[in-house]
Amino acid sequence: MAFAALASAGTIWGASFVLGKIALLELSVPHLMLYRFSFASIGFIPWLLHSRAGLHRRDWGVVVTAAVIGVPVQFLLQFEGLSRTTASHAALMIGTAPVLVAVAAFIFLHERLRSVAWIALVASTIGVAMIVMHALNPGTVIGAQPTLIGDVLVLVSMLAAVVWILMSKRLMAHHSPVAVSGVITITGTVALAAWVLPRNGLPPIHLSIGTWLAIGALGLVATTLSTVLWNWGLAHTDAGKAGAFINLEPVIGAALGVALLHESLGAIAVLGGVLIIGGAMVVGLGSQGSQNG
Repeated sequence: MAFAALASAGTIWGASFVLGKIALLELSVPHLMLYRFSFASIGFIPWLLHSRAGLHRRDWGVVVTAAVIGVPVQFLLQFEGLSRTTASHAALMIGTAPVLVAVAAFIFLHERLRSVAWIALVASTIGVAMIVMHALNPGTVIGAQPTLIGDVLVLVSMLAAVVWILMSKRLMAHHSPVAVSGVITITGTVALAAWVLPRNGLPPIHLSIGTWLAIGALGLVATTLSTVLWNWGLAHTDAGKAGAFINLEPVIGAALGVALLHESLGAIAVLGGVLIIGGAMVVGLGSQGSQNG
């Protein structure tokens, strides 16, 4: 059941890139993010009422920092990048997350990292370079094309995600993972609204049914439900084993981008994706080995 929950979360996250592309046809990035996290915050309210977060006053500095970096900063950058590149490329760039988290944990939390994991880091870095090369020379295929700025924005958003994950982990050492996720999401949504509304005004309400369905799915399914599934699965298995399921996100996202949005992935980008995902898997298995060793 734990593996099923983790696999479901990874699959849902992978589908979010296609949902984002659909919603961006009618919405700007700031308004899409405001809608997404407003829906997600509503979805988290029942979980918070049930779990009773019970955060201490000293925790709120960490909560606010994690919320601002994890919601407005991370997702505005990520979806601005998505609006400028293909869903396939964005999904593959997300595959760098497990490696970046492992390196950050090594630097800031002093967690062990095996030598093979450093080799995987180099392979993942080469993979990113190959995808960037494909963005610079996307070929002549008709349809959506990747761009360098879009890929880089998604990659930078992963650095914000690392900060968010490490600070959330600090809070989860003393509080329920679901409660922490809910509080951070709601606080981040308030920060997002404070940034978006003065700059971009109220979001439009006259949208197609398809766009509303995409927004609802991004908020309630790809944010609230997937987070609950992930944290439940994480609580019932080892972190190293759970990390391998993050790799479903770039695989599903890239596959759906090609299948549903008719995007193209050249041989260089495919090979780069293999290096990124393979490197992330090695890091995940390596961290499991260090925990058991």
